[in-house]
Amino acid sequence: MKTTTKLIVLMLLFVSLTGRAQDGYSLLEAEDFAIAHNEKVKNASLDITAAEKKIIETTAIGLPQVNVEGQFQQLIDIPVSVVDATLFNPLAEPGSVMEFQMGQEFTTNLSIGVNQLLFDGSYIVGLQFSKFYKKMSETMMDKTKLEVKAMVREAYYNILVAKKNVDLLDSIAVTTKMLWEQSQIYYENGFILKEDLDQFELTYNRMQQSQSNALSQLTIAKNLLKLQMGVDLMSDIELTDTFDGLLAEIETNNPALQNLSIEDNMTYIMVSQQKTLDEFSLKNEKAAYLPSAYAFFNHSQNAFRSEFDFFQNKPWYPTTVWGLGVKIPVMSSGQRLMKVQQAEIKLQQDENNLTQLENSLKFQELQLKAMFLNAYDKMQIEEKNVLLSHNIYDKSVARKNEGATSAINVTQKQSQLLQAEGSYIAAVMEMLTYKLELDKLNNK
Repeated sequence: MKTTTKLIVLMLLFVSLTGRAQDGYSLLEAEDFAIAHNEKVKNASLDITAAEKKIIETTAIGLPQVNVEGQFQQLIDIPVSVVDATLFNPLAEPGSVMEFQMGQEFTTNLSIGVNQLLFDGSYIVGLQFSKFYKKMSETMMDKTKLEVKAMVREAYYNILVAKKNVDLLDSIAVTTKMLWEQSQIYYENGFILKEDLDQFELTYNRMQQSQSNALSQLTIAKNLLKLQMGVDLMSDIELTDTFDGLLAEIETNNPALQNLSIEDNMTYIMVSQQKTLDEFSLKNEKAAYLPSAYAFFNHSQNAFRSEFDFFQNKPWYPTTVWGLGVKIPVMSSGQRLMKVQQAEIKLQQDENNLTQLENSLKFQELQLKAMFLNAYDKMQIEEKNVLLSHNIYDKSVARKNEGATSAINVTQKQSQLLQAEGSYIAAVMEMLTYKLELDKLNNK
C-alpha cells in the first residue's frame, strides 16, 4: 500500500513538472518560450557579451604595454674584420692587412620594455565607438527578439486558423456522412436512383479529402510553431488561446487605432545608429590631424661569452633607456582633407536617408491601416456569408429529407457553403497578415 502511494506521489510530481507541455501555451507564453530558447536570440546575446569584451580590449590599448624578451645566439662563424697592417705595425709592408675576429661566440640578451600611450585622438574615438558598438549589439538583440516574436505569432495564428478550418469542415462532414448513409438506405428500398446515391458518395469522398487536407495543414502549422519556439519537433504542444478569443482581442485592441512612434521603430533606430556610426568615422578622420604622444622605458642585460658559461658569476652589461615620443602630422598632400570631406558627405546622405525613411514609414502606416480595415470589413462580410450559406444548406438538407429537392441541389448548396467558408478563412488570413505588419511597424 505504501509503495502504491509513493508511486502515485511520483506520478503527480512528474505531471506537475511537465504540466507546461500538457497545459499548452498562450501566445504570450509561446513568445517568451521562444525568446528563451531560440538560437538566434542566444547568438544575439553572445554578440552583446563580445561587445563588452571589445570595450575592455579597446581600453587596454591606452594602458601600459609591457613586453619581456630573451634572446640567445651562437655565432657558428665569428665575423672577421680586416684592417691595414700599418695601423698596428708601421714596419709592415704597404698593402698588407691584419685579420682578427670581432665578437664572442655566445651572446645572451634579456630585456623588458614598457610603452605607455599618452595621447592619441584615434584611440579616444575608438574607445567611444566600442561603447556605442555595445549599444548597437543591444539594438540587434531587440530586433532579433521582435523577429522571433513575429515568427511565433504568425505560426500561432496559422494554427488557430487551421483549427477553425477543421472545425468548419467537421460540422459539414457530419451532415454529409448522415446524408450518404441515409441515401444508401433509400436506394436499397428503391426510393432514390443510383445516380443520387453516387452523387452523395462523391460528395462524401470529397469532404473526407477536404478534412484530410485541413488536418495536414494543422499539423504543418504546429510543426512550424515548434520550430520557431525551439521545441522538440517530436513533442506535442497545445494552444490555450482560441480563434474567437483572438478576434475579440483584435476588436478590443484594434491595431489601426494605434499611432506610430517613428523614433521607436526598429528600422528607424538602426538607420539612426548608422548615422551615429558615420559620425564616429568623421571624428576619427579629424583625429588624424592631431598629434600623438607616447612614453617608453626599456632595460636590458647583455652577456658575451667565448664559452657557454652564462650561469657562472661573470659580468652582465646593462642598458637602460627611457624617453618620450611625439608624432605630429604635417602634410598629407590633401589625403586627410578628402577623407574628412567624404565622411561629411556620408553624414549628409544619412540625413537624407532618415528623412526618406520617416516619410516611408508614415506612408506604410497609412497604407497598412487602410488595408487592415478593408480586410477586417471583408472578414466580417465573409463571416455573415458563411452563416447565410449554412442556413441555406441546412434548409436544403431538410427539404431533401422531405423529398422536396434533389441530391444535386444539396450538393450545390454544400459547395456554396464550402466556398463561403474558404473565402472566410482567406479573409481572416489576409486580415491577420496586415495585423502582423502593423505589429512589426509598431515594434510589437
